[in-house]
Amino acid sequence: MKTILFNPFKKYQENTLLIVGVLATFIGSFTAYSFYARFDGAIDLHFTSEINLWQPFIDNFINIASVFIVLFLLSKYQNKKTRAVDILNAVLISRIPYYLLPLLNINNTISGATEQMMTIAGDTININIEAIPMNALIIISLFALISFLALVWFIILLFNGYKIASNAKGNKQILFFALALILGEIITKAIILSIPY
Repeated sequence: MKTILFNPFKKYQENTLLIVGVLATFIGSFTAYSFYARFDGAIDLHFTSEINLWQPFIDNFINIASVFIVLFLLSKYQNKKTRAVDILNAVLISRIPYYLLPLLNINNTISGATEQMMTIAGDTININIEAIPMNALIIISLFALISFLALVWFIILLFNGYKIASNAKGNKQILFFALALILGEIITKAIILSIPY
C-alpha cells in the first residue's frame, strides 16, 4: 500500500500510469469546476466565487506542461536516456492529491469561512480576536493542514517519479529538483496571470 501511495512508478507500467494520470486530470479539473476551485499555480489552489468550465482544465494543462518541461530538461541533463513519458507520468500522478482538495469546499464551506475571516481581517484598525467565529477558524485551520499534507504527498510522488525516470543519484539531485519545482511554479504563475480570464 505504501508503494501505491508514494511510489506507484515502481509497481505499474508507464501505459497504466499515463491512463490513470490523464483520467485523474480530467476528473480533477471537473471537480475543481464543480466546487469553484482554481489550480492557479504548480503548487497552488484557490477558491473563487465565479468560474468557467474551461478554466481548471487550462490551469492544469499549464501546470502540467510547465513542470514537465522543466523536469524533463533537468532529467535529460542528468541522464540522456530519460524518457519523456516517464517524466510526464510523474507530473500527472503527483497532482492527484491536489484533485482531492476541491471536495472540501462542498456547499462553499471553505469559501464561506474564508469570507468570514477576511471580513474581520479587513478591519485592521479594530481587530477583535474574540469576534473571529470559532467554526470559521477551525475550518480554515483544517483546510490548511490538509492542504499541507497534500503538498507533501505531491512533492514525494513527483520526486520519486523524477528520481526513477532520470536515475538521478547523490544529494545534488534534491537541490536540482527543488530548484526545478520553484522554477515550474514561477512559470505557471506568470502564464496563468497573463491570461485574460
